[in-house]
Amino acid sequence: MSGLVKLGLWGGNGGNPCDIDGRSTRLAKIVIRSADSINALGFEYVQDGMTLTAGPWGGSGGGTSTIEFQPGEHLTEINGTTGPYSNIANLVRSLTFVTNVSKYGPYGAVQGTPFVIPVASGRIVAFYGRAGMNLDAIGTYLMPS
Repeated sequence: MSGLVKLGLWGGNGGNPCDIDGRSTRLAKIVIRSADSINALGFEYVQDGMTLTAGPWGGSGGGTSTIEFQPGEHLTEINGTTGPYSNIANLVRSLTFVTNVSKYGPYGAVQGTPFVIPVASGRIVAFYGRAGMNLDAIGTYLMPS
């Protein structure tokens, strides 16, 4: 992952580690399943000119929302909340994605401890995290400018 900066994790220690293989240069699509928390996260990213898929990481609950990035659009910030839900001590409760063009979300329930992952110079090009039946934690890969 030379040249990429790994930021995070935000959320809890439950679930299993989730990560990508390789080196992403661009996010193409995000698919989120959410209700009272973020149930699952999947995404498509570009590596060496090929579009690859990661996830979905998490369970099958909640409704599905899809964000497809337009040419030239890139992710500049993620914010959300983490906290307890049901019998889980800490997981990702909500997510909002901000690009250089638009804002998507919030997805999930905006409850718990807020967090923000702003990018001053560069763009978010992939995610990693922990997941079981929900998205327990999220982190990002940043490509600096």
